[in-house]
Amino acid sequence: MLSSVSSSTAASLEGVWSEVHPLLSEAVLELNLRGSVPDSSWNPLKEDKGSVDSKINKLLDECIEILGVSGMSETKDAIRDLQSDSQYCREKIAELKTERLAAPKKVKKWEIWKNDVGSINEKIKELTIREEENGKRVDDLIDVLQDEMRKIGMNVEREQVETLVYSVTGDDDVRLVSVFYNVKLITAELQRMTSEANENIEMAKRYYGMHTLLLRILINLYENYEHTIDDVYLVRIEEIIRKQEELIHRTVKKINSEPAKYRGVYKTNLAAQGLTVRTAKMYGAYLDRNRRRIEDAREGIIHEYDVALNTYETVQGANSLIALMRNANAMLDRIAELQTPDLMVFQNSEMKNEFIKLTNRLNSQN
Repeated sequence: MLSSVSSSTAASLEGVWSEVHPLLSEAVLELNLRGSVPDSSWNPLKEDKGSVDSKINKLLDECIEILGVSGMSETKDAIRDLQSDSQYCREKIAELKTERLAAPKKVKKWEIWKNDVGSINEKIKELTIREEENGKRVDDLIDVLQDEMRKIGMNVEREQVETLVYSVTGDDDVRLVSVFYNVKLITAELQRMTSEANENIEMAKRYYGMHTLLLRILINLYENYEHTIDDVYLVRIEEIIRKQEELIHRTVKKINSEPAKYRGVYKTNLAAQGLTVRTAKMYGAYLDRNRRRIEDAREGIIHEYDVALNTYETVQGANSLIALMRNANAMLDRIAELQTPDLMVFQNSEMKNEFIKLTNRLNSQN
């Protein structure tokens, strides 16, 4: 199928298309059925537009999982695995240090279930080295991810890619980009195939149905992204800010009321609490900017989808399909820049570390 794209791109996309094609074909059959069923039905055993849409969305969700696979997503997955392993190492080290407090200096050979101080120290050393090696591998993979993003026209600096790596929406952002560019390539090929179908209206309509559903895939993906930010992460960030501001209020009262010898500790705590609030507000603003970016992209696509669906249900000739597909391709070109996450550079290492801590807190509530 993918004869008009470069050989390197076609090689990776062929595999994606071979998995997506049967799902899209089945979804097109459901799309055909949609035009012949009532808007709603009181009979749960009878199909209506709502039940057909549910079947289509289920098939499109499977497509999203396939279209989201790319070199970028695989690199990001590798980074996430290393980050998870590093988190395990840190937690295990903390656990071992607690165990070491009550551990004997030596244990008898037959007491194989016990750990002495020496063996615990050795485990801590091994885990520390493992975490350091994970960090070096993550640094290398960040460079790889930057190269992969630049290959598809995303002009990003390394410091910005770090934001993507450490953000709670990093996996979603990479998937959005991967799905969009796979959809864009397949749409261009469907336009070519529709044109080659000439007056074979049934074949042209089938290709156009796939094109219509690819637009719907993007809409579904964007809506889910907006929902996750609005109803999950921003809510959690607001809660973190609220609790920290309450803690700040209590800390200030302590500074004003406690003996002088304790005030230094409270002032140090107050500075850390203030950093958390500032970083959380910056984090919330960062997520909100990206939500609005994706909302703009969705609004740019939804009008094309509505006219594509209406045309699919009423089409009489292949020429009108080809013209509309050209318009849709031009629209995808216009919104391509909206797929690039609004990435930022951390002001300092303290804010970067606090950003990572907040990401861990946001993820721990999943």
